[in-house]
Amino acid sequence: MASSNGLFSEWFLPEIDGHTVAVYEYGNPTGTPIIVLHGGPGDKSKLKHVTCFDFDKHHIITFDQRGCGSSTPLGLIKNNTTADTLKDMERIRVKLGIDKWYVSGGSWGSTLSLLYAINNPSRVLGLLLTSIFLANNKYEEWAFAKEGGVEELYPDVWQKRGTLLDQYNTNPQNFARDILPRLVSSMDPQTMELVAGIQNWENNLMSTQFDVQYVSPIDITDSDVASVKIMLHYESNNYFLADDEILSNIDKINNIPTIIVHGRYDVLCPLKQAWEIHNSLSNSELIILPGSGHRLTSEGVIARGLAYQKFLLKHQS
Repeated sequence: MASSNGLFSEWFLPEIDGHTVAVYEYGNPTGTPIIVLHGGPGDKSKLKHVTCFDFDKHHIITFDQRGCGSSTPLGLIKNNTTADTLKDMERIRVKLGIDKWYVSGGSWGSTLSLLYAINNPSRVLGLLLTSIFLANNKYEEWAFAKEGGVEELYPDVWQKRGTLLDQYNTNPQNFARDILPRLVSSMDPQTMELVAGIQNWENNLMSTQFDVQYVSPIDITDSDVASVKIMLHYESNNYFLADDEILSNIDKINNIPTIIVHGRYDVLCPLKQAWEIHNSLSNSELIILPGSGHRLTSEGVIARGLAYQKFLLKHQS
C-alpha cells in the first residue's frame, strides 16, 4: 500500500563492490516505469524529484547513488564511478523485471540519463531531462576553474572562495584533487571549513532569485561531508568520462523521444548545453523557462510538470 507521499516500496540492492544501494518506488506498481536520477554527484533522492509525475499512471523508481543518502557506507568513494552507477541502474531494472523504461534526471542526473541511454538505447522509451550538464571540460571550467566564466557574475563569492583555496595552498584548477584527501569528518574543524567553503560557491550559483548566502562551518553534517567527498572524487577524475563523451556519442540516441527543460538564467550549467543536445537530437523538444536558473522557480516546476505530462501522454499513446 502506498504512503501519503506515493512511496510504496523501499529496499536495498544486494551489496556489491562494498556498496549497498537504497531504492525507492512510488506511484502505481503496474504503471509505466520511469527511473529518476538525482543530481550531484553526491546528492540523494528526494520526494520533489518525483512529484512531477502522475502517481496513478506511473511507476517511479529512484535510488541513492553509491555513497549517497541512505546507501551505505555513506561517502565511500572506492568502487564509485559513473560506470558503477550505470551498472546499478541495470541491476535495478533486472531486479524489477522491467524491459524498457523512461529515464529522467536533472543536472548530474541528466548526465547519467544521457549516458545510460547511449549505453542501453534499446532499454529507453524516452528521456525527460532538466538543467542539462554535459560534464565536459568546457563547462567544468566555466563553473569551477576559470576566471572569465561564471566568476564574472559572482566576483564577491569567487574572491571568498579564492581566499579559502589560498589558505590550503591550492587553486581553482587543482582544488578537487588537493582538497579531497583533507576531508575527514564533520567533527574535524578543517573539514568543516572546507566543506562549507565548497558549498558556498556552488549553492550560490543555483538561483539568481536570491541574494548571496553563506553556510557556517558549524552547520556542516556528516551528510554534507559525504556529499562533497563524492563530488570532489568525480570532479578530480573528470567524471570518469572522456571529454565531450556525450556529444561524441549522441547519434546513438537520435531516435529516442526526448524532452529537455532548462532555465534561461542557469549560470551553473548554461543553457547552451541543452541547446547543443537539442540540436543534436532530431526527436527532441526544448522548453526554455524564462525566469528560472539551475534551480527552477515555483512557476518553472509547474511548467516542467505540465511539459513532462504532455510528453508522456504523447509518447505512451
